Amino acid sequence: MNSKISIACLFLPLVPLLANGASEEANIRFSPDLASQEVTGEFQPGSHVKLFIPNLPYLAISHAVNAALVRPANNEQGWQYDLATSHEVIDDKTWEFELRRDVVFQDGSEFDADSVLLNVEYFQQDPFTFSNFAEVLESVEKIGEYKVRFHLNQAHGVFMQDAMWLQFYTQDYLEKFGWNGKPTCPNLAEPGLYALGPYILSEGYLEGDRRSSEVVLKANPNYWGENKAKVETITIYTNLTVAEARDLTLFEEGEIDITFLPFADQAETVLSPFAKLAISPSQNNYALHFNLFNGSEALIDERIRFVINRAIDQEYLLNLSMLGEGVLSPTMVSPHFYKLDEAIASLQDYFQEETSTNNTGLAGLRDMVAEFQRERGLNPSEPLQLSILTQESFRFLVNDIKYFLAQVNIELVINEVASEDLVFDQLLSTGEYNNTVTWDLLIWGNYDWYKHPWSAFFVYQPNSQWSSIPENEELQRFTDRLLQVSTDSEEYAPLIAEFIRHIHQSNYMVFLPTPNNVYALNKEVSFTPGRSAFIYLRDLEVTSHHWSLRGEQLYPQQRMSPTMIQKEVL
Repeated sequence: MNSKISIACLFLPLVPLLANGASEEANIRFSPDLASQEVTGEFQPGSHVKLFIPNLPYLAISHAVNAALVRPANNEQGWQYDLATSHEVIDDKTWEFELRRDVVFQDGSEFDADSVLLNVEYFQQDPFTFSNFAEVLESVEKIGEYKVRFHLNQAHGVFMQDAMWLQFYTQDYLEKFGWNGKPTCPNLAEPGLYALGPYILSEGYLEGDRRSSEVVLKANPNYWGENKAKVETITIYTNLTVAEARDLTLFEEGEIDITFLPFADQAETVLSPFAKLAISPSQNNYALHFNLFNGSEALIDERIRFVINRAIDQEYLLNLSMLGEGVLSPTMVSPHFYKLDEAIASLQDYFQEETSTNNTGLAGLRDMVAEFQRERGLNPSEPLQLSILTQESFRFLVNDIKYFLAQVNIELVINEVASEDLVFDQLLSTGEYNNTVTWDLLIWGNYDWYKHPWSAFFVYQPNSQWSSIPENEELQRFTDRLLQVSTDSEEYAPLIAEFIRHIHQSNYMVFLPTPNNVYALNKEVSFTPGRSAFIYLRDLEVTSHHWSLRGEQLYPQQRMSPTMIQKEVL
């Protein structure tokens, strides 16, 4: 994928300003992004950046604190070497890695091949469960003091992506906590000098299923890599509301420096005296599940799932609810994944035929709901009621989905909870019928953590805690095969196309557009958003005008004018 960074101002988000009384003749003058020109690439003692991360914060910061053989990168392959310096694929079941020789843990102890073997031993006892890596990993062999060889029992096309999450910890940490054995990626359960990354977890804790409201990171003075921290302290907030974080970024200096931004707040951000706007395409997805375990019996009926997907107008959601910040998606997978556009293009004839065959219109969709109601002895003059579980940050989208479903006589009852953790608690327990909240639909931000589209498709794996789909042989065949196939394989794109077609035909989940990453940033912070959930904290920099370095001086008035928008274009 070729991309470029363009500086542009957006017209559409400025329209509400005119509606609120701004003069049509107002001449808004945009200043260049001075931060990108003034940062030095050097560590700044005393610097401090504050972030609010409402979705998957443990993923966003993981590789700032932890380290693995490879780490995420905003490039086509999706990774770059970290603890490894090179690797060789001896065959599709044997992978060999040469390790760096200068690596030390944050406590000063050495990292070498023995560290890998020790961590793999703990990993195999209690592994992560979002992929089948632990099942295919037979053993790791020490070839030399700084060389290891992984032996698998079958081909594993997502090996390099899984290797990003095989992170390494000190012996003290492993003896105290082991590996987490959770559906989510690992992270640190308590502060300490336990990891290998450029930042030390100084205060709080952050895991997939538990987090403190405030997490503090400090630059690691023993960091061994070339890409060292430039900011001394980073604070991550996890329990603010989206509106609180927005206001603290736009209208208060020194409270929040980086926050994910609701699409509707772009205009205010552009005109903020303290903030600027940064946008990038993404491989993120909105995962909107049907509860096919213990939700409404209506969802077991394929007609109702069909009605819901056809009633929701993706183009409306994209162009109005999301202000055009995203792309349409035929299923729950971003078209920006590697070769996904090729796979989707190969299905054009199918989509055209499906659209013409099933073009029932709203009246036809209402008739299908009424037919289901009559068959179940329900009154078709009353709406079919379904519930949705959501966190506050997705309420804007859920409100519009509620409107669309009302047009086909489905009433969506919204159950809004305070945090992502509460949503995950219910999703991850539903497959074993242990959910404590009754839900029919559930939405969360499935923000990308792989180059490989497994980070979208893994929710379709039957019997996985992340799936709301009961045992299904055909889906199991697709997900098993997807894990084996490399993105470089000739069968990759055809397999993806076949998988998308099957998902689309069966309506296993709700299909929504893929969102862009939209951030509000302090004007004195240099930060380029990537396409995934990761926030590359080691690349963060601040200028001498940043609140953490300025001391008693007031923020210069001349730097408060609107800053040109940083927008990445694929």
